[in-house]
Amino acid sequence: MFMDAAENGEELFHSTLHLADLLYPRAERLGDARPSEEWSFSNLDTRARALGTWLRTLNAAGERVLLLYPPGLEYVVGFMGCLYVGAIAVPCHPPDPSRLDSALPQLLAIARDCGARFVLTTSSILEMSPLLTSEAPELGELHWVATDMVPMSLAEDWKRPARAQVAVPTASEDVPLLDTDERYMPLRELNDLPPPSPPDDTRCIPAQFRAQVTRTPDAVAAVAEDETLTYAQLDAASDALAWHLREHGVSRGVRVGLCVERSTRMVVAMLGILKAGGAFVPLDPDCPREHLAAMMEDSRARVLVTESHRVQHLPVDGVCTVLLDSQDAFELELLGPPRAGTTLEDPACVLYPAGASGKPTGVMVPHRSVADFFSAMDARVGAAPVGTWLAVTRISCDSSMLELLWSLVRGFRVAGAPSGLSACAPATAAPA
Repeated sequence: MFMDAAENGEELFHSTLHLADLLYPRAERLGDARPSEEWSFSNLDTRARALGTWLRTLNAAGERVLLLYPPGLEYVVGFMGCLYVGAIAVPCHPPDPSRLDSALPQLLAIARDCGARFVLTTSSILEMSPLLTSEAPELGELHWVATDMVPMSLAEDWKRPARAQVAVPTASEDVPLLDTDERYMPLRELNDLPPPSPPDDTRCIPAQFRAQVTRTPDAVAAVAEDETLTYAQLDAASDALAWHLREHGVSRGVRVGLCVERSTRMVVAMLGILKAGGAFVPLDPDCPREHLAAMMEDSRARVLVTESHRVQHLPVDGVCTVLLDSQDAFELELLGPPRAGTTLEDPACVLYPAGASGKPTGVMVPHRSVADFFSAMDARVGAAPVGTWLAVTRISCDSSMLELLWSLVRGFRVAGAPSGLSACAPATAAPA
């Protein structure tokens, strides 16, 4: 649960060393020295004081405040304004208007958990607030403030909160404010946060793949037409996609439709879904739309991973769509490996037999079955030298587990066959 500091407002205002005190002398000392191309320290200080004055009139001291900003300097203003007035900042990702069905539940859950009463955002997002509050009336009970509309003249009325008088140490430009131990102190010890998810079971696919990446990071992992990825590159790309999927509600046991052509993106997507804790539902791109819709419904898939040129041919109503050819899908590459806590009993994928008639019924394949299959392959292949494995089956065939996943966790170089070559017939919807 969120740190319960609202009841300890006196501690916030009379702490031995308040974080806001570190910026006041810095702004006075540096003046117009610019931390970026856009703003000076004094400008940031003025904006933060103006916002702090406004928040104080709203009695926001000690309250939890949602920060609903895209990445940028306006977020810094919102955060520092909360810091100046003694409010507790709760950063959130702004919801995408085209994906409210998946974004709003997450935003509501955060607001309820932390007990927020205020929302700081930009004027452009504030214009979207009627849409948000119509879909989620609880958000309409919060006080919304567009920080870029707060008059800078309010900075003249700013007064520092009364705190115990302490000597603020001089901050050197060349010396970090925190030492090494403090920088790496676990956040859960400081904020009473719940412990992170446990690591994946070592026999699950994500853990087995990471072990192989450690052994051969610079070896070629996947090749398709003009694309080549090393094991380290494939690991980083699938990590970034996994974080993006987590933002869209993918976690342990969540089914994710996967409809892409055979390419390196397909391999990245399979691993990304598994690393997020989800189970992929392979969908043949050549399958009729009605049959794909029936498989999505049967598997209860809530997210669909595909490419932009295929969206118009796919059943996307009621699901969150993630496009592999968009920049957004891989913007979180710096967050490192996600931890989903996947166990052997969690589903790895849901497969549909090719050529089955009537309503499709999927077969859920748990990580334990995949791990047992991998062990059987190890016993069968023995100590055969690692080389190039030609992938010729369609993603919807169960043998794709062998071609794409077992070969990768054992260090092979997986080469995708041309799209016209396939050892598995496309699934078609036979008449009922």
